[in-house]
Amino acid sequence: MTRLAFSTLPCDGWSLEEMIQIAKKCGFSAMELREGTNWGISAEMNIQQRHTTVQKLEEVGLTISNIGSSICFTGHEGDQEQLYQFQKVASLASDLKASGVRVFLGYFRNRRDHSVPAINYPQIVKSVQEACDYAGACNVQVWVETHNEFATGKSLKKLLEDVDRSNCAVIYDIIHPLEEDESPQDTIALLGSRIAHVHMKDGMPFEDPMELNWKYTKVGEGRIPISEILRLLDQSGYMGFYSLEWETKWRKELQVPGMEPQTVFPAYIEFMQAGCHTLEK
Repeated sequence: MTRLAFSTLPCDGWSLEEMIQIAKKCGFSAMELREGTNWGISAEMNIQQRHTTVQKLEEVGLTISNIGSSICFTGHEGDQEQLYQFQKVASLASDLKASGVRVFLGYFRNRRDHSVPAINYPQIVKSVQEACDYAGACNVQVWVETHNEFATGKSLKKLLEDVDRSNCAVIYDIIHPLEEDESPQDTIALLGSRIAHVHMKDGMPFEDPMELNWKYTKVGEGRIPISEILRLLDQSGYMGFYSLEWETKWRKELQVPGMEPQTVFPAYIEFMQAGCHTLEK
């Protein structure tokens, strides 16, 4: 498979040159650039820095799939500031020739015994519409990730219908719908052609039933039916990238020896190429 990418999330502190070097060494064809000064790609970059970034990646044949922003709309106070930040990132995405900007919706919650405020759904819809309208002028899409209160295909299908913007699409993070007991068959059937990008990872439930999130593992060592997901996405006509989102920065179980990008990235490429070879048979 040639449509393999990685999020630069675990590469905080690296130079762009170092990220490009590992991408080419491993055989990736695209990079999902995390936005922020720690990752060398920021909405504060001047136009020359943006042009230089594009040039460096184009010289080695790498695509920028999207900008991984941390923007999150909840429908409450703070959304206006988030929208302002989104506008800056959308302009960055346009200058870097990226197809979309990843956004989150709702509240992050790791445990069932932790409470979060109720979302303001109508205002979230309005915020996403405003983001889409601005992004459209930049020729960029808004990619909502399967996460939080919108982790399932069921919840996102309704949101997409209510937002009613052609440039609003979905990042299918394959672990989060499973955490909400929605099968890959249902997620993919519900979202279909609106899936613009896929976040690859693997994991299994924690023993503690209060944990909402699954425990992450190396790809191929968890309980996510990856081969089945690949088959279903292929049948649905999905043509985007399969991007490894390796959350070393957030997940303690990945902050151990043997989980570094230098080890995990080539193993991911090998796993995916072997799996796709089997799929093709």
